[in-house]
Amino acid sequence: MSDSPEIARARDALRVSADDRARVDALSSSASAYVSAASPHLSPSFFEGFALRRIRVLRVQPGFIHCSYDVPPSLTDTSTGCLAAGVVVALVDEIGYAAAISDAQNFKVSVDMSVAFPDLSQARAGDRLSITARVLGHKGAYSGTHVLLANASTGNVVAEGRHSIFGNLKKALLKPAATTTVIKSNL
Repeated sequence: MSDSPEIARARDALRVSADDRARVDALSSSASAYVSAASPHLSPSFFEGFALRRIRVLRVQPGFIHCSYDVPPSLTDTSTGCLAAGVVVALVDEIGYAAAISDAQNFKVSVDMSVAFPDLSQARAGDRLSITARVLGHKGAYSGTHVLLANASTGNVVAEGRHSIFGNLKKALLKPAATTTVIKSNL
């Protein structure tokens, strides 16, 4: 039995391309290789692992990442019941950085970040957030990103961040696979 035309169109729209999968894999392996090479004894902090593990990457394009994030009760402010501001800042930092490196940029370091919190009450335990990060541009070793966090069901903006990233690191060149050359001798 075949799908209806509407379901077929929806399935096509939601299909993840091989290029998108490759970009996500490259982000993951590049980040792992960088952390291992830069400081093999360091791993992501407890907070980063705990706070960021709920991110689901929905779409990746060069200079653009769209994710969803489910707000856990453990990361809400006990006095307000809203997502803790520190978690929002961590999301802006990590997802903004990922957008910059998805645009084939070098690994860089954060030099400035500003986050506005129009309405943290829109992010309560159990809510799903829609997080979109875009690269604003690159100038030399400087990159700028914009990250928007909104409640996925209402569309209300929770927070908006700008992230400045700088680095004068050279891009890692991929080395070709080792080849064996056979040299014949007349000896």
